[in-house]
Amino acid sequence: MINLKAETRDRFKTSPEYKDLKQEQDLFKRRIQFIAFLSEKLKEEGVDAILVGGQAIDLYTAGNFATSDVDLLVTNRPVTEKLLNKFGFGKEANGLWFNKDLNIVIQVIPEPYSGDPARLRKFRVKDFELRVAAPEDLIANRLYSKSNPQRDSEQAIALLKIFADSIDNTYLNKVAKRDNIEDALAEARKYASKM
Repeated sequence: MINLKAETRDRFKTSPEYKDLKQEQDLFKRRIQFIAFLSEKLKEEGVDAILVGGQAIDLYTAGNFATSDVDLLVTNRPVTEKLLNKFGFGKEANGLWFNKDLNIVIQVIPEPYSGDPARLRKFRVKDFELRVAAPEDLIANRLYSKSNPQRDSEQAIALLKIFADSIDNTYLNKVAKRDNIEDALAEARKYASKM
């Protein structure tokens, strides 16, 4: 791992972006603001970044499913980790990156986006653009996941309800068939329709 000199890391602490982040009392907003800022800096380095996982679901559900870390899919892990280090993050033993001052934990995922990149949603956060996994892909991911079946199912149902009028069911059905989760999707749709 690259550890930058203290003065390089301290330079970020004197930046307007850092001061803005420190003033944000709402942890959810602070995380989203930082990830949008980081995504912009990564873009300048030629690295694509996509917010996935629990923080993406938290964004779509307006904070109903709080998560403890941010999952960020990137096309270049070394560049991403160098920037995180520059921005005051340290790599923990479990592989997560943590900034104590900002209380932000990031998991860097160096894998390609498994969904359709054309379906990514874009959010404007301050002066930065944040690309977020498509609701359809998050629903499929949660129904496929076995890490926490109850919570994953609740998140999929919430997304189905929130995006009931805009979801691309043809695409979602195709992904469900590919991932062999058609029964789980049918069950989640049934619950979402009763909400």
